[in-house]
Amino acid sequence: MFTRYSTRVLAAVAVLSLLGTLVGFGYVLGRTASPGSNSDFSLLHEIQRQIETSAVDQPDEQALTEGAARGMLRGLEDPYSSYMTPEAYRVFGEELLTGRYSGVGIWLNRDEQVVKIVAVVPGGPADDAGVVPGDQVQSVDGAEVAELSLDEVAQNILGESGTEVTLGLLVGGEELKELTLVREKIELPSLESSMEGDAGVLQLLSFTGGVGSKVVEAIDDLEAQGAKGLVLDMRGNPGGSLVEAVDVASAFFDDGLIVSYQERGQEEKVFNATSQPGTDLPLVVLVDQGSASASEIVAAAVQDRERGPVVGTETYGKGSVQQVFELSDGSAVKLTVATYHTPSGRVIGQEGVEPDVRVEDRDQQLPRAIEVLNEMIDGGAQVAAAS
Repeated sequence: MFTRYSTRVLAAVAVLSLLGTLVGFGYVLGRTASPGSNSDFSLLHEIQRQIETSAVDQPDEQALTEGAARGMLRGLEDPYSSYMTPEAYRVFGEELLTGRYSGVGIWLNRDEQVVKIVAVVPGGPADDAGVVPGDQVQSVDGAEVAELSLDEVAQNILGESGTEVTLGLLVGGEELKELTLVREKIELPSLESSMEGDAGVLQLLSFTGGVGSKVVEAIDDLEAQGAKGLVLDMRGNPGGSLVEAVDVASAFFDDGLIVSYQERGQEEKVFNATSQPGTDLPLVVLVDQGSASASEIVAAAVQDRERGPVVGTETYGKGSVQQVFELSDGSAVKLTVATYHTPSGRVIGQEGVEPDVRVEDRDQQLPRAIEVLNEMIDGGAQVAAAS
């Protein structure tokens, strides 16, 4: 069934953060929550009784329960911890495993009170309406999002195919715009590959199930076409499965450490490259501020182990691990339980992974990455896959 995952917030609305977005992160799905403690929650019961006896409208007990759950998790002041209704939890699992959902085709990240679009699914409703990375979501169907968790924003944007949702957007940092979009079935692309001269380019768009195997197959195909080096383009990739992140990184290493983390009171969990032999072709990794979680795990492993240079801008900075705990009624809570450590022991905090070669202009990033790769090829760079 479900296993452990790393996502950012694929708020994919496209979220992999509802997923995670994303904005990405580490998940354990289908895990049963621990029994409650004996903590004194008498104040909550007192409030409940007062509402039941005094509120002008008869309270909806389910709404009160869900509201209390969301409020408790907001008290953690952690943007990656949240409550999911049974339906949201079901959608969450489907999206993370399959990359399919019904929404408008955007990835979201949160920076304090700002909910920002970091990537747009090509050909989706948002893309067709002219939504671009950098636009900020101010409201969903007229309701402000500033006080909502990223998952809650994503859940409000997701919905049945054919239904409408209205987004209030701040465009260019100053122009307020309202867009009404029709939700449709979205299938997140995971991998595209192409040849650019002697360079094989792997555009890795998400870490959904099976993408590690697809990367290995794509590398074999590019080598058969004569590729003398590889560019791994993870710009705008918000993360996904931790297992797939390790599998993707393993395509470039024969063995050795990829990532580790330690939960409170638990033994350290270490993830090494899988047993398959990795390619020894020269490698350049391309990232930007939309690269998060699983993308950062791969980029940091390549950088720390000197497998190849990282080109572009600093990444998002999503280095924490979330676990999803299923509750008795089929709902779930997502909690941050640990932080990732790169092979050199770094913690990817809010500063993200710094590039070895900085290129701010997006239009120049891929050409510069290919240029760096060609310099490596011409200089006879042969980096051992096990380095």
